[in-house]
Amino acid sequence: MVVMPHPDDECFGCASTIARYSAEGAKVSLVTMTRGGAGLWAGRAAGDLRRLTDVREIELRDAAADLNVHFLEVFDYPDGALTKVEEVDAVRERFIGDIVRCLRMHRPQVVVCFGPEGAYGHPDHKVVSRLTLQACTLSGDQSAYEMEALSLGLSAWSPTKIYFQTATSLTTESLQLPPQPPITTRIAIRGYEQAKLRAFAYHLTQAQEWEPLRKWVEAQGNVEVFSLVGAPHELSEDDLFAGVQATP
Repeated sequence: MVVMPHPDDECFGCASTIARYSAEGAKVSLVTMTRGGAGLWAGRAAGDLRRLTDVREIELRDAAADLNVHFLEVFDYPDGALTKVEEVDAVRERFIGDIVRCLRMHRPQVVVCFGPEGAYGHPDHKVVSRLTLQACTLSGDQSAYEMEALSLGLSAWSPTKIYFQTATSLTTESLQLPPQPPITTRIAIRGYEQAKLRAFAYHLTQAQEWEPLRKWVEAQGNVEVFSLVGAPHELSEDDLFAGVQATP
């Protein structure tokens, strides 16, 4: 399961990994916490009265389908204001609860989200990182969100592994990113390098991001890199599912 703040975030750090594992038979879920209403709308036609959030959700669904995402859930928390969500207890609990419900419903063995630095420091990315970690802990506690679990017939579930997206030193330097989580896992994406560009092509409203994405793809080469939460820095893996027992 991949948990992201905005439509198109799935394209930058792990789209090729999603495409590869989907092609290999994994059931990949994508949970997006906002509908991108604070973004720009590149190339908006005169007289187009659609709401940006509606258009961006359609773009996201098309991109997810191209990546063969098995399940997509899109929430409507306020884009650009997730720090406010975190500050209000009732809203924060609902936000975490939505992720907990997705975890219990789809029972992923592996969860991927942004690291605490938020990739390039975006506040929404940082919030989703923090609250996803909390959700992964609470989802395994049957007493957490107990009434909702009972009403939906869901049982407690904890993912085996949680990963932060991260970046190589070359990418960090070339794109002037803040310090990134240590790399523990390098996923070979040979044959799937173009998946992120192909998926991003559906996000027509965000065409202004094409050049940053192209630079990111060039810097990454034929691997996408991740950081296993809680792992020793010297760990070296080439599979997100390394050490994970298959479920029936």
